[in-house]
Amino acid sequence: MTTAFTNISDLFQQAVQKEVKPWFEDNAPTYNALQKNVEIEEITEKGYRIPGMSERAGGHTAWLPSNSSFNAAKAPQSQSMYVFPVGYALPIILQGTLIRALNRRQGDALINFQKLMEGYTKAATKRINQMSWGDGSGCLAVSSSTLSSTGAGQTMNCTTAAAATPGETKGAKRLEVNQYYQAINTSTGAVRGTILVTTAGSTSCVVNVISGSVSSGDYIVDVGAYNRYMRGLAHLFNSSNRTLQGLNTANNPDLNCSGLDLQRTLTPADWETLKSLLHTRNNEDGAENMLSAFITYGQHSNLRKQGYGMRQYMGDDDTVRGVSKKFVDGDTTFHRDADGDEDCGYLIKNDQVKMFEEMPFGDYNLDGQELRMLLGSNSTGSDDYQKAIGCRSQMGILMPKSGTFFKRASITGVTTQATA
Repeated sequence: MTTAFTNISDLFQQAVQKEVKPWFEDNAPTYNALQKNVEIEEITEKGYRIPGMSERAGGHTAWLPSNSSFNAAKAPQSQSMYVFPVGYALPIILQGTLIRALNRRQGDALINFQKLMEGYTKAATKRINQMSWGDGSGCLAVSSSTLSSTGAGQTMNCTTAAAATPGETKGAKRLEVNQYYQAINTSTGAVRGTILVTTAGSTSCVVNVISGSVSSGDYIVDVGAYNRYMRGLAHLFNSSNRTLQGLNTANNPDLNCSGLDLQRTLTPADWETLKSLLHTRNNEDGAENMLSAFITYGQHSNLRKQGYGMRQYMGDDDTVRGVSKKFVDGDTTFHRDADGDEDCGYLIKNDQVKMFEEMPFGDYNLDGQELRMLLGSNSTGSDDYQKAIGCRSQMGILMPKSGTFFKRASITGVTTQATA
């Protein structure tokens, strides 16, 4: 009888890759850039007041010697905006056996306890980064399918086209397997249904409709999170009438930003137009100086490729040169982030945006405990332990006229997260 490998396979040690690598990326360029470049302001639950002058003094008079009476005086008027913190948390529950294994026999594990916690921290930072681009609604995807009954194995398609509202270009890329989400009727704000993602995908995913239903156009959000996330770039830099930091911009149009609703391909000339909007809005030569631009990799590549088409080669150089590595526009600093809306971008002044923090990102540990024993089913304790990480903060804008944006840029031929 021939001895095969399977006969003595138990006598061999199995080779295992020593470095654990995630199958996904956890980078958070926008949130990290904001934390690094804008001022952090400590606040309490009382909030933060941003006073400003909403009306000029009036009573301008053009008079004649024969009628030298001046017009009635009009007093200037002040008004205030307010910023209040919103809470975010990522809960963590670990078995005691797992914690002891990680801490005691470290040679048997490919990661240690610290590395495991780093994974949770990166997951939380990724969600905050995604919401930094949003409008506070918490929209992760927009369903383009109607699922009218409960049950597993249903395919939910999600929108990827450029749209006037944020969050509609990401497909199903942000929806993760074995995660619960809610479908929101945006007309009423009511929860229409609850789903569990069973198979992830780029433009669609397979879900189990746990309760209710899903309609085309519904926002898909984290459970209980609709309109509870921080107000991000899409809310702060917007020309649509909305409630901005407590004030209705329909009654205070100076609180709206100037921007471009492109509905076509973004071009290098559009950047000059965006800066021209800042010049005109502020009536100031320096309005374009020291700007930060937040843009996706796809739209940034689109600008570079157009520059390639404009290049001319003179002389005897026989080398074909590819697309330039950078798109440069004055002293603007570009922050590229694939998590952003594929059809949007923002130009902001760092000193006119603040991050207001009631609790900075980190552990929830006011009781001084890193881990807390769960009481268990009999309230006598258990070998399960809990902790949570998160923050209580809010992005705010001091001067809306200091920034500008583009939206609904064409994404035809532009690399997106859903197509990469």
